Amino acid sequence: MEAIIMPVVVLGITGVLMGLFLAFASKKFEVEVDPKVEAILAVLPGANCGACGFPGCAGYAAGVALEGAKMTLCAPGGPKVAAKIGDIMGVAVEMPVKKKPAAKKPVEKKVAQTGEPISASQEFIEKNKRMLMKFKDAFDAGDKEGYEKLENLAKMAKKDELLKYYEEIKAGKIVPDGSAPAAAGAASANPISATKEFVEKNKRMLMKFKEAFDAGDKEGYEKLENLAKMAKKEELLKYYEEIKAGKIVPDPATMADNPAAKEEASKVETKVGDSKKQEAAYCSTLGDGLCVPEQNEKTKEELKNKLNHLKQQKGQKRINSIL
Repeated sequence: MEAIIMPVVVLGITGVLMGLFLAFASKKFEVEVDPKVEAILAVLPGANCGACGFPGCAGYAAGVALEGAKMTLCAPGGPKVAAKIGDIMGVAVEMPVKKKPAAKKPVEKKVAQTGEPISASQEFIEKNKRMLMKFKDAFDAGDKEGYEKLENLAKMAKKDELLKYYEEIKAGKIVPDGSAPAAAGAASANPISATKEFVEKNKRMLMKFKEAFDAGDKEGYEKLENLAKMAKKEELLKYYEEIKAGKIVPDPATMADNPAAKEEASKVETKVGDSKKQEAAYCSTLGDGLCVPEQNEKTKEELKNKLNHLKQQKGQKRINSIL
């Protein structure tokens, strides 16, 4: 009997001692929990969804109470739970307002412009379309500062032609599409009065002059004028003046001969022919046969050859004297 009782007594005493030790240890090593954490945990829905970015509701409660996490992160609880957490923390909570997506602005349909176009050439419009449209938009919108700024820029760049078309826009004229054929009355319908043959031969010079003039490059187009004056190309100078007056250089491939220019060219030929006839008639009256234009040319050539021969002889003599 004693053999059974003794082990039972020993086990009982050991169990009591272990219980007392565990009770002491739990009190000694107890971790204090912030009452706010417990209170917050109590109001949370307990879904442990992790939508708040913390590991479960306990982690979120500790994050709010101890780390200052936002009190509006509990998606399942919504505004009500956020308000309760705010009461526990002693802070008023405002839920963030979700912004509605901005409504798409209706696309404005551009109405086709109607009215008299500016008198600029198609080439000028193609090169300056952006500036012309910016000026028109600013003027139509009543943006005085905007269109006056564009006018000042054109004045600084000495682009008088651009300023001229700005004035036409202010007078109510429209800027036509540069890629479309120019309307009647525009400068493109008023080509220079040169013949097709002349344009074909001088297209490059004429276009260079027009580009320099349209760009306001005074130095460039004056240089071309001076070259034409030095070469005594009066006809080219005449067409330069027409270009400066706003006329265009037509494409020789599509142009028909200008009747007026053709007539003028024939008049020049007639004048040259008449002068030759007069010279022949005058010379024939002398009766010596030396005044016939063809013989005169031959005589001039002979004299020229003799003169060159004499010069060569003189040069040879000088060389011999030096040697």
